[in-house]
Formats: sequence, C-alpha cells, structure tokens
Amino acid sequence: MVEVVTNDKWRKPIGNYLKKKCHISADIQDEFSYIGFIENDKILGGFLFTDYDGHNIYVHLAIESPRLFTRKHIRYVFDYGFKQINCGRMTAVCKNGYKRNERILSGTGWKKEGVIRQVMKIDNNFVDAAIYGMLKEECKWI
Repeated sequence: MVEVVTNDKWRKPIGNYLKKKCHISADIQDEFSYIGFIENDKILGGFLFTDYDGHNIYVHLAIESPRLFTRKHIRYVFDYGFKQINCGRMTAVCKNGYKRNERILSGTGWKKEGVIRQVMKIDNNFVDAAIYGMLKEECKWI
C-alpha cells in the first residue's frame, strides 16, 4: 500500500531523491516542503515545493509509476499551495518536449507559458525547459 509522507523521517531521503530526479542543480538545502510517496520503505516519487516568495511557489514532480498520479494525490498539491500556504500562483518547469511531463501538466490544468533556453542541467548538458503556471482562480482542484 502506498503511504503519503510529509514528516521529518523522510524529508532528507525524499528531498535528495526529488532533487536528483527533477534535475535541480541549485542548492536549496532544507528550503523546501514535500509530499512523498513510499511503499515498503521504498521511495516511489513525490512533489517538491521550493522558492516560495509569498505569492508563487515552484512545484517539482517525479513519480516511478502512473498509479501514483491519482485525483487524491493531485488535490494534495493544489490544497497545499493554494489553501494551506495561500499562494496566488504555482510554477512548474520541465524539460521542453518531454511529452510525459507536459501531458501531465496540461492535463491537470497548467498553462504552458513559454520556453527558457538552456536553463536545465541534465547529464552535464544544459537543455531548454518549458515553464508552466497556474493561478489560484484557474485551479479546478480546490
């Protein structure tokens, strides 16, 4: 059974897992929140929230299996950002042209706002990234 975790026990392991999987090269130290998914003490993925400025927060996603991407889990993300910390906007960035992530983002209501050239470092190469945004009033999940 998949367990949803946000506690200190899993903070560092899931934070490190998500930083690597999401290609976050900036040193965010412990400046993040997260929602993790584990099963039998194995990390299956999660959401990492960084760079909150009082209005916007960045959301990073990595999952090992599509079965984790349920309506309940999607609601957790938007409930956290738009209700619990009262963001007006959430931002997500993924490798431009990465169909799986772009399909997930657009399918849940995010708007593609543009492409940032050579900003994401993957395997020691800088690649273009697509930037997606969602405003609180656009969110159908809360």
